[in-house]
Amino acid sequence: MLAASLEKLPTSKTKTIKNQYQMKKQLLFLLAFTMSLTSAYAQIEVTTKDGKQVLLNENGTWEYVKTESDTTEKSAESNDCSTYVSTKTDKVTGKSSTASKETLVISSDGGKTGFGIFMIHISGTVVLSIQAAGGGSCIDDDDKMNVLFRDGTRLEIVNNGKFNCDGKFTVYLGGRIGLNKNLESFKTKEIETMRIWTSKSYVEKDFSSSESKQFMQTVSCLSEM
Repeated sequence: MLAASLEKLPTSKTKTIKNQYQMKKQLLFLLAFTMSLTSAYAQIEVTTKDGKQVLLNENGTWEYVKTESDTTEKSAESNDCSTYVSTKTDKVTGKSSTASKETLVISSDGGKTGFGIFMIHISGTVVLSIQAAGGGSCIDDDDKMNVLFRDGTRLEIVNNGKFNCDGKFTVYLGGRIGLNKNLESFKTKEIETMRIWTSKSYVEKDFSSSESKQFMQTVSCLSEM
């Protein structure tokens, strides 16, 4: 239509209209290009000194950039309870119980000194059954366990079990008979050092990174049963 109309106009007017038409096209193109640039530069991605990627927004806020590895790691941590706990059914009573797949051994000399930690879920409570070796076998019902977490916080727990000379220390977490705040600490914090007092002395051991993660993840999985 525009080409047909232009043929009927004088040459000078035709050129003027064509020029105006071209200018409008260029302006529209520049406008679209400018808008795309504004959108592209509304967020700026930078890398921090510790290697983390951060997205800076034009309004002054920022957020971490989620990577595929972060998503995969988080998914693995939240969905891999079968690695740490298992449910077994007693063939005689028909009752089921969920417990740690294995006893977590914290020792550097083959079990002569250190801890053997077994965890089980009973009626909404996570029970820690800890065997302490190397500091005397008798544990009173008022002996204590001291825990130092990697974030610098500390926890002191009185033995929830009875007096025994088997080196057994019992802790109830959550539910009706345990403390929820202690459960939350063990679920969310990695243990650096554990000490259990006996009638004669105490047993103390440092946790490796893998041991503290296993302990934390097992407690977390059992608390969700």
